[in-house]
Parts: sequence; C-alpha cells; structure tokens
Amino acid sequence: MTIQIEEGDYTPWFRAFLDGVQQGDWAFKPTALKTLGIMPELWLKEVGPGRVRYVWPNDGSRDIQGGRVFGGWVGALSDHVVSICMFSALTGNEGFTTQDLQIKLFRPVMGEEIEITANLVNRSRTTGYVEADWRLPNGKLAVKVLAWKAIRDLEALAARG
Repeated sequence: MTIQIEEGDYTPWFRAFLDGVQQGDWAFKPTALKTLGIMPELWLKEVGPGRVRYVWPNDGSRDIQGGRVFGGWVGALSDHVVSICMFSALTGNEGFTTQDLQIKLFRPVMGEEIEITANLVNRSRTTGYVEADWRLPNGKLAVKVLAWKAIRDLEALAARG
C-alpha cells in the first residue's frame, strides 16, 4: 500500500500509524476499526498536515436497501476520517477527543468508489474544526461532515479515562 504523504511535523503516534498502514500490518489497530471493518490500510490515499483523502470501495456490504449505504456506516467512517485528519495536524504530546460530530446527508451514498476528503479548517490551542466531503463517482456531494475536536495533552486525556 502506498500513501502519498506530504512532509510534516507529525507526532510519533501518527508517524507510527502511517508506517503501519503503509506496511499493512499495524499492531495497534483499534478494536473498533477491526469490528467495523474500517480499513485505512486500503482506503487512505493521501495525507498532509491537516488534510486526508480516502477512497472507499463501496462493495454493497454496507447497504441498507436499494443500493444505498446505511447512515450509521457513513457516521462511523466519517468519524474515523475526520479523526485521522485531526491527528495529522497535532504536534508534540497532543491528543484530542471529539466534542461534536455532525453528518449532513444530501443524497443517497451510492456507487463503487466514494472519495472522502477532510481538511482542518481552523485550529486553536484547544480546539480543531474539521470538515469532510463524501463525493459520489459522478462528483456530486453526497455527505458533508462537520467535526469539532477538543485538543488536550495526552497525559490529561489518559488520566480522565
């Protein structure tokens, strides 16, 4: 798997994530991603500080009816994509937690290859705002994702767990 990786000052955790994804064997793949069948090792195509591009090969296995993708799947994959985008923009010993996640469905998600791009729109010391677009094979916007992330020190996040 080859991902186009733009140079950046990525955190050690994110660098390890990228290395594992490129090698197709990452020991720390979260259980939720395994359970849900989210495969960045196959779908992540480009990454740069504050931006990612995924191409999801919609094979119909997540359809609800009539060739339309289940909205819960859209939500799960969206949360992953915007989170990886946020991770790509962290520095030092930073982590984050999701404050708010909004998913706006404009039309049914259908088609064999769905392109999902996410960009960090704004970042302060304590908050990141990420947007993502899901585009159908014909280029039409199907889904808009809005996510606010609370940026915290990793030790502070672990202590709250």
